[in-house]
Order: sequence, then structure tokens, then C-alpha cells
Amino acid sequence: MTAMKRRTFLQLAGYSALYGGLLADLAHSAQALEPAEIAGSDPGLHLLRRVSFGPTTASLARVREIGPAAYIEEQLAASDGVTEALTTALYPLINTAGASIYLSTGAGFAVNIHQLELQSAMLYRALFSSAQLHEVMVDFWNDHFNTYLRKNPVPLKIDFDRDVIRAHALGNFKTLLKATVRSAEMLHYLDNWLNRAGQINENYARELLELHSLGKAGGYTEADMKALARILSGLGFITDLPLSAALYGTVQFTAAQHDGSEKNFLGQLFPAGGGEAEIDRALNLIVDHPGTAQFIAFKLCRRFVADEPPAALVQRVAAVFSSSGGDIKAMLRLILNSPEFAASAGGKLKRPLEAMVGAMRACGINQVEQLANTYLFGTPIAAPNGLLFNSLVQAGHEPYAWVPPNGYPDREAYWANTNTALYQQKYLVGLVEGISYNYVLTDPLNAVQFGNSVASGVTRARTPRKAVSNAVSNLLFTTLPAEATAACLAFVAQDADPDAEMEAATLEQRVKGLVFVLLATPWFLRR
Repeated sequence: MTAMKRRTFLQLAGYSALYGGLLADLAHSAQALEPAEIAGSDPGLHLLRRVSFGPTTASLARVREIGPAAYIEEQLAASDGVTEALTTALYPLINTAGASIYLSTGAGFAVNIHQLELQSAMLYRALFSSAQLHEVMVDFWNDHFNTYLRKNPVPLKIDFDRDVIRAHALGNFKTLLKATVRSAEMLHYLDNWLNRAGQINENYARELLELHSLGKAGGYTEADMKALARILSGLGFITDLPLSAALYGTVQFTAAQHDGSEKNFLGQLFPAGGGEAEIDRALNLIVDHPGTAQFIAFKLCRRFVADEPPAALVQRVAAVFSSSGGDIKAMLRLILNSPEFAASAGGKLKRPLEAMVGAMRACGINQVEQLANTYLFGTPIAAPNGLLFNSLVQAGHEPYAWVPPNGYPDREAYWANTNTALYQQKYLVGLVEGISYNYVLTDPLNAVQFGNSVASGVTRARTPRKAVSNAVSNLLFTTLPAEATAACLAFVAQDADPDAEMEAATLEQRVKGLVFVLLATPWFLRR
């Protein structure tokens, strides 16, 4: 995590000095409550906190209109062609194949812009796509099948994200797993392109079993892992070969590099000379193994229900995995309609990505300026160096940048620390102080008279009471306890009549503090 610049630190310190009292008051109020009490009893709001990167006024209205069960079905089938078209227009390099990057950049050694566009496209979709569950699952599988964006000078991660993860995020696990195995990005990241007879490299085989399928307790042995490494030998991709650079990244099986000897894997004999067919046979055994059903069920339940999910729910989801052949939608349907899911409100902590994207979605930012810092009155321009991206880098949650193969942690214990809180609060300073073009373009006269910050755009009020009411409703989509509401009102009014119109500049400054504090409290950060 990068060091905070002195100027930014002083700005944050100033916010803390001005608004720390209110934050402490609300924290004290939250300490008296259980997570479920903080989350509230609205099943639609609870659902949106888990199946999206944050509720919006529109999504909450939709789930209340048709009900949670129908909304789940709608999201399982959702696609958003408009957002996809805009994403491609903003970040066209995400549709560039690895071979083209290789040819156009001198073997890939000047490709930072390709990587940045992939990262920015991920954030743009998380912010704006109406197919939110699909985006959540893309994030989930990119962690589950983690590869580090910068290991390969040629960012084959672009192909991996587009053609493997995004294409199969709500499909079938067996199909998804097999697609990852035959991805040049994965074969490079976990070194299987170096795995050949006489020089067996066990790295990929180990992670394929431990992280991608059966899990550490999945019922395989060290001998199974070694056998799988030999089965995978010879599976690589075309690299810098004479006359074949245009095919860079094309996965290929080289029989001469395959260990053709007899093998025993997961209790099954693989006779000598099996060749490439051994790979699919081994993968079928892996997917059909009960350990894989158990492990995938556990991870899905951890993502959507609790850091330590109920064992009974995990068993039911594992049974659906086995009976459906790994149907991802079927597993999600069971999880999201389960009583364990309904009872889990408030039990998860937002990771920085969810907290920061969710803050923008709650603020109603429907332009790109806060993503890309364009400041051109909503004109979308690809500039992947904005507030959101830089803040995620500082908070340690940069998209696709986790180096080890296990993916970003999905546990509160990892993220509940002062460093994460510090950088999230730094981000909030920039957000609430930022320009809200939404506000400027829809009501320019009020923007001039009453300010045009994101914070004032959230509240659109002239009195302290209305400012508090609007901020709580628009950001949290729920109510605060009486004690916390009174603290907010006292902070904004500061001895003035809470129902009397306040001088615009004074009200806006206090509203900035109010919005900053609300987005830093458990009422926003728990999900």
C-alpha cells in the first residue's frame, strides 16, 4: 500500500478534526447494535448489498416492485448491452487480442495503457452496469482463478478476463475450469508453459487442486498433485517463435514435451501413452469429485452469506453442484433464496472495491468524471488515473493486482484495519469535495446558488433537517437510530433552528462533513 502524500494527509486530518466528533458519536451508537440491527430488516436492501456493488435508488425501487425472488431471477438472466457498448467505446483496448498487443508493442514491453484500460473497464462496469450480479461474479471468479496482471509483459489477462471469466461467470463450473486450464494467461502465470517431460513444473497442478477445485482438504494426496503435473506437461502456448508471432498466446499441446508414462490420479489409472486426452479426463475427475463441490459451495457461501458460512447451507449448495454438473446459476439461486442468506444481513464487511464503488453509486454519480477525473461536464473520456482507481491502489485493492494465486481475501479480518480505513476516508474526502456534474447539469441555477459538490448533490437541501433526512435516505437507504439521527442534526444545525433555511455556503460545508461521516460508518460499510 502506497504512502499517503503530506498534502492529502493534512486534508484528511482536517476532515477528521472537523468531523471526527460526529464520526465518534455514530460509532458509539453503532457499537450498541448487532450487525443485523445495523443492516435493518429490508430484504430487498440486503439482497442489493450482496448481489451488486451497492444499492441505487433505481435498483432498490426495482427489487421492491417485483420482490427479491423475481429480482434474483432477473439478475441471473441480465445483460447490459448499452453499458458494454459504452465500455468498449471508452476503453477499446480491452478487445485487443494478446497476439495483436505482442505485434504492435515490440514483444509487449510498452503496454501499461492496455492494463490500465482493462482495470478501468472493470470499474466502469461495476459502477454503471445494470447486470450487477454478473459483475459481482466476474469479480468473484477473477479472485478464485487469480492471475497477476503484470507478470507477463504482454497482458494476456485481457483475453482471460474477456473470453474466460466474463464469458462463463454465470455458466457452468466445469466449462469455466476447462477454459482457465486452456488459457495462455493461466499457463504463463502458474508456469505450466515450462512444464515438460524431464523438467516437470508442479506449480500449476498444485494450485489447480488447492485453489481452483478441491481445496486444501479436498481429499487428494501429494502423489495426486505430482501425477496431475505430469498429466499437464506439454500444455503451453505459442511464444516468440520465428514466423509465428502473429499466433502469440495461442494455447497448444506439444506431444513431444508430454510425460507419456503411466500415472495414477485420484484413484484412476492413466495408461502410458494417453497424450492430450489425459488432461480432459483428469479435469472431469476433478470436477466430479465431491471435494470440488464442497469447496466451490463453501467459497460461494462465503462470498454471499458469511465469512464462516453455515455448514448446512454449504452442504445443500454442494449437492446442487453435484446434481446439476456445476451449474453456477442453480447454486446462486439456492444461496440467495435461502433462510441462511436472509438471516445474514450485516454479517459481511465491504472490501475497499465494494465500499468505494458503492459510495459512488449511492451518491448518484451517473457520469464518468469521478472515475476518470475528466472534469468535462460529464463527457466520458478514457483516463484511467482518476480518484477511484488511485484510491483502490492506495487501499491495497487495485483490480487484478493481487500477486499470489489465492486472490484478494474475502474475510473481514483482513480488511478491518486502520490502514484500509485511512485510505477509504482519504477517498471520501475527494469524493464529497468533488464536482457533481449531475447536479450542475440538471439544476444549474441551484448549483450556482447552493454549491455543486457531490455532497450537496446528495442532499439538495436548504435546511439542516432536510439535509440530514436526504443524506441518510439517499446514501444508506434506511433509517438511523434516534440517537444517531439527533447527532447528525446537531452537527448540521449547530445551535441554529434545524427547520430554518441556512446560508448556502455554511450548509454545504456541513453537508460535506455529514456525507463523509455517513459513508465511513457501519451503516454503509456493513453488508
